[in-house]
Amino acid sequence: GGGSGGGSGEDRVEQSAPPEHSHKKTSAMAWQAPAPKGKIKDHVASDARGTWFTEKAVIKAEIKQVKTYARDDGKVLGEVTLPGDICGDRVPPSGGTLAVTYKSGKVCDKLTLIDLSEHRRVWTRTLPDEYADGEPVTWSTHTRVKDTLYVALDGRLTALNAADGERRWTRNLPKGWAWGHLVGGEGRLLTTLQRTDGSGTGTGSTSRVRELSPADGATKWSWRVPANKRVEVFASTSPLVLGLATGKEYVVTEFVSLSDSGKRRAGIPLLKSGPRSKDGVPNLKHVPGCGYGGDGCSDTVITNDMVYLPTEDARSGGDAEWAENKIVAYSLATGRVEWSKTTGPKRSGIPVDVDGGNVIVYAEATAESGGQLIRFDPDTGARSVYQRHPDSDSDTERRTYAPGTPLPVYLDRGQFFIVSESLGGSEEMIITAYE
Repeated sequence: GGGSGGGSGEDRVEQSAPPEHSHKKTSAMAWQAPAPKGKIKDHVASDARGTWFTEKAVIKAEIKQVKTYARDDGKVLGEVTLPGDICGDRVPPSGGTLAVTYKSGKVCDKLTLIDLSEHRRVWTRTLPDEYADGEPVTWSTHTRVKDTLYVALDGRLTALNAADGERRWTRNLPKGWAWGHLVGGEGRLLTTLQRTDGSGTGTGSTSRVRELSPADGATKWSWRVPANKRVEVFASTSPLVLGLATGKEYVVTEFVSLSDSGKRRAGIPLLKSGPRSKDGVPNLKHVPGCGYGGDGCSDTVITNDMVYLPTEDARSGGDAEWAENKIVAYSLATGRVEWSKTTGPKRSGIPVDVDGGNVIVYAEATAESGGQLIRFDPDTGARSVYQRHPDSDSDTERRTYAPGTPLPVYLDRGQFFIVSESLGGSEEMIITAYE
């Protein structure tokens, strides 16, 4: 620990906790994996969400394939090609297997279990292909807790044995209610519910968050979502943090933390004060990078009862263009700001992980210098450099990270990755791994 980030006096750190994972203090690109050709259809790019890591491998969902790469050199260790495009929720592997759903024709009705060491499908089950109103199912809502898979459709929740896909139990909701999001994590099974009988619009008093018993689906507790708001994403399951949106908009404008018994603890507003932008989009002071349902928020770190968020960039223009922002630490117990620090002079960054209790932020490359991973002390916000990328490669890093818009980044066991999760057909690489 310790060291200096260079630049301003704010960089000087007397001491910081030692890292949990070994990592390169000076790193460079180690390998890249070529992207499969996506296809933009109906203004939607091909879906390649789903990136997971083991000690020796990177597992990647790629449109209709699941590929396993060696994390040291990028060699393809194996792949499984599915008959149709992967669809629905992306659920992390467990016990050496990965459960995904894929399309048969235009409906998302095939659930299959993949053995990641043998690179084969263990079993495949056909799910219902229509909703209660007769519309075709285009999205599978499913999750996993240890050795059980859970599939939700309309008012029915079904538990399947992960080993063979056989049904364990089914739990039905009262008439007029339907399952929404379904999320498993840290041994917990969480869901949202909403009215479907015309008495509401899926917001406010017509929406609930519930924790269920993974053993039988019994309700442990239920929390009523505030009026005119909707749960857009589970930002974290432990601690439990919800990303709320308002009305018909699909922008997370508030985080709410709940206790283990489903009681509201604190709220963290993400909106700026004042009017909305001219096109009606909410003006955000924080950009958390939230997905949908169980996808979480890619530009946010939540740990040890704290949430670390990036502010919007302050940008210059002209030949000396640069961007700069701050990382803000909020308490999930009180909702108050604990500290707010710049990523570095003329640097913009996003939180990506924790290591040794410290928050690790990716500061993107500038025109003059390579990207950096910056370590922030969780209590004080004092910063130091965790990893540097070569200045000579800064242009390549900038193009790789932000070919049009910034790509998701990951830090796993001290190794840094840039990954494409949506493919339009022009991408050259789907994974860029650093040493």
